[in-house]
This record gives sequence, structure tokens and C-alpha cells, in this order.
Amino acid sequence: MVKLMRCLYCGLLQDEPAGVKECQRCGGELVSEKPSALGLSGSYLKVQMELDQVSAPPGQMLDRYLLLTLRSPEKVPDQHAVKTESGRPALSFHAVVDTSGSMHGEKMEQTKQALQMAIQLLHEGDIISISVFSNQPELILKPTVVNSQSKKIAKSIISEIQPGGRTALFSGLKVGIKQAQEKRLESNLVLLLSDGQANVGETDLEIIGQLADEAAGDGIVVSTLGVGMGYNEALMTEIATQGRGRFYHIQSSDQIVPILTGELGEAADIAARDVNIKLMLPQGATAIPLSSVYKASLTDGEYSVSIGDIPLDLEMEIPLRMTLFPGKEGARMSVEGEVQYVSPADAQLSTPLNRVTVRFEKHGEFKPAMGVVEPVAERVAHQMRASQVLRYSRAVARNVPEELKRADQEGAKLKEYMGILSPEIASTLIKEVDADIDAVRHASPRAKNVTGMAYHEMRSMRSKKKRKK
Repeated sequence: MVKLMRCLYCGLLQDEPAGVKECQRCGGELVSEKPSALGLSGSYLKVQMELDQVSAPPGQMLDRYLLLTLRSPEKVPDQHAVKTESGRPALSFHAVVDTSGSMHGEKMEQTKQALQMAIQLLHEGDIISISVFSNQPELILKPTVVNSQSKKIAKSIISEIQPGGRTALFSGLKVGIKQAQEKRLESNLVLLLSDGQANVGETDLEIIGQLADEAAGDGIVVSTLGVGMGYNEALMTEIATQGRGRFYHIQSSDQIVPILTGELGEAADIAARDVNIKLMLPQGATAIPLSSVYKASLTDGEYSVSIGDIPLDLEMEIPLRMTLFPGKEGARMSVEGEVQYVSPADAQLSTPLNRVTVRFEKHGEFKPAMGVVEPVAERVAHQMRASQVLRYSRAVARNVPEELKRADQEGAKLKEYMGILSPEIASTLIKEVDADIDAVRHASPRAKNVTGMAYHEMRSMRSKKKRKK
């Protein structure tokens, strides 16, 4: 068996180099990896923490970025799986469908087909409800326990859906969330599908997002599907972000079926619940997730990032901006912690996070790119770019000068950060982010695709190839 070593500075896990005790990536100290961190102690989530730059100037407040990678297995170990015939937790699924006039034709037919297939994928004992909205919301299928008879009834109801009217999105979402709150199971998903702008009733992005945030607080995931080119991508990403769900940009009607059913599978195939990252930061240090999907808190000196539920067969990247107080010349500041979670069978498990370390150089010796771990810094830059696209999309939609100003300031920080990368990589990334922001700023046809890709990157969503049939 190959002996693995871990760098105490950048966090890289690597084969033990023959006769070498320094990290091949940053020059930091190597130590033998603990079996528990390799998932050999009953914990099956694999985790890794990496640092983007291990060197720092003394006597200055500074930011460094932590990149946490979580990997879930293709299958939960038998001792931690739910003891059901399906092998997965029961799912409470609540579809909220836009039936306004703009959904006529192929979009409506594909949506109905997708709902029919979704019902076929549900297992006995699951729950389903269907709400529709145009001028006003309507609950056309109250929460119903899935069995062979109820599947037939649900399919018949779906076949009768007809589009017409305007778009009371807020009211429709509210009805769907209410059904999920009344009929909760182990997994709970509200899925909103719309092709238009909210134009009846409440339309404020923040208020509608708050509705999804309250649902997430009740253990209900809210995901969104934006169809075509007429919907408000900032609103749909806000709902998904606050609802701790996923957002999909559906460019053509023939994508509705695979994406809707794929999202249903992702919600059902849970690898771990209530995933929390616990970090031991240096005294006085703070950390902020780049994505507002993840909620952070500091209690009694313990820093916690709530990730929520993680599906099977997924690799997640979670970047955190860590602000450190001024360090003395030659000092070192380390971060370590653990990932805590609940298995589908309700076992409390944890996996330790490896240590990473910032070292403060001598006065006058530090250079801006000293100690940069370029593979990590490049991945962080991509995450920052995605975050900036979503931030700008929201700011443009709300058209609040202060938000637009903050978005521009963050954009300047992103370009400054890219200066620690190689000139070729930095130049390419700057051109890409400028093009993305320009598309969002001017609401070009490319804006929705740019926003969808940014959300996909920030949430580390499954690729289409990995989605289960």
C-alpha cells in the first residue's frame, strides 16, 4: 500500500517522495496522513482543505483563501444506508409549474411529459403535490402518498393542464412550499419551473427569496428551472440560493425532461445530511464563504459553515475567504477542523480536516506571488469569477446603486487576485470575466447561459452524464 503524506502548509495529499520531506508543490513540511482522514474509520465522506498561498508579509491584515473539497461515494455503505426496498430515504416532492400564456406549445407539452416521468420515478411511500400558477395559484394535486393508483390519478391531472394568463410566481411558490411544510419526509424538494417574469402580486427579488430561505430553514430544498429567454435569471438564482437548491437554465424545450427528472434524482439520492464544516481558526481570524448558499456562523470561538444535504457521487468545492490579523515575522498561523454529517440511517459521523498553515516571512523579503499554490489559486479564481457573475446579476436586477458599486469593488478585487497567477492564465480569466459581466450588464442573450454556468460552478452540481436515469 502506497504511503500517503500531507503537506501541513498547502494541504496537498501526495505519495511519499523517496528521501524527500518537503512538499513538491509549496515546499512545506510533510506528515503521514491519518487513516481517519482517508475514510477508513467508518466515515465515508472524503474531505480535503487546501490553501491558495502559504506565505504572507508580517504586520499586515491579509486575506487568504481556503478551498475545501468534499467527495461523496457512488453508494452509501450498507451499514449507513436506509433500510428500505429502494435503498434511499422517502422523498416529499412538490412541483410548482408556470402555466401562463407564454408556456403554450412545446414548452407546456415537454413540461407535462417531464412531470409524468417524474411521477414514474417516485417510489411507493413518497409524497407528491402539484401546484400551478398563472393569474393566480391553484393546487391541482394535493399532497398524495405515491402508489400505483395515485400515480394514475396524478398523470391524469397533469394531462389536463392548459396554459393561459399572466405570472403570479410568488403566490405559486408560496402554495408549493406550504404543501411541503405540511407533508415533510426525510428528503423534501420544491421544484419551481417558469419561463417568464413575475408580474402578478409580489415581484421583489428579496422578498421572494426570503420565502425560499424560510423553507430551507424548515429542511425543504427549493430548486428552480428557468425555461427559454424570457425569465428573470437573477430572481431564479436568488430563489435557488436562498432555498439551498439548484438552478438550471433550460435553453430549449427538449431539455426540460432530462433536467427535471435529473434534479428529482439528485434530491432523492442523498449521501449525507446536515453537513457542517467546523473550523478552528487562529484567534481574531474570520472566514466568509464565497457563495451565499452556504451559511456561516461563529459560536464560542468555533467557526461553522452549513452545507446542507449532499447527493451521491458528487465532488464539491467550497471556497472561503479567510481574513487574518497581522502576524509577527517568522510566525505561523494554522487552520484545521472537521466535517460533521448525518448518514441516511441517522448515524452521526465526522471526518477530520487536514491542517493548512500560513507562514509570515521576514520584513522586506515577501513578494506578492511568494508561496502561491497556483493549482489552488486558479481554482479559487474560477470560483470568484462565478461568484462575481451571480453578484452582478443580482445587482443589475435590483438596480440599487450601492449594490452595483459593491459589485464593481468585488470585481476589482478579483482582478487584483488574478495578479498572483501566471500572466497567461490571468489574461485569459480577465478576458472571460469581462465578457461575462458585460453580458449580464447589458442583459444580452448570453447572460442566462453565463449565469447558469456560474451557478453550476458555485454549487458543484452533477454533470448531465452523472445524473441517474
